[in-house]
Amino acid sequence: SDSAVSSHLVGSTSKPQRERVLQEIRAEESMIHKHTILEDVHDRNEMLYHRILIDHMEEMAAVIYTLTVGQACNEFAMRYRRPHGMYFCEEDRGHMAAMVYNFPQDDVWVIVVTDGSRILGL
Repeated sequence: SDSAVSSHLVGSTSKPQRERVLQEIRAEESMIHKHTILEDVHDRNEMLYHRILIDHMEEMAAVIYTLTVGQACNEFAMRYRRPHGMYFCEEDRGHMAAMVYNFPQDDVWVIVVTDGSRILGL
């Protein structure tokens, strides 16, 4: 339902909650495990995920950037959780307007368009 999607996206971004997540990430030695922790947050609370990235970009960049993402891509089949966003394929040609209209989120701030073939030089 729309209200379930909205409540999931709004979420909480309280300072104690942010600090608990940061503490968990900082206690982990493995970059891929840090990435997994952050992706778990992304699945549960997108507002909290983005608040952590914005407030701690310098620290989190290594967790979400090329080398760690490269490992996550190589291990994708073992780590797949759920899709994020909207994906179009060639067969969707001519139906994109209807697909975008039916997207369950009205407040979209960022759109990324890619051919899906590479991530930042990987």
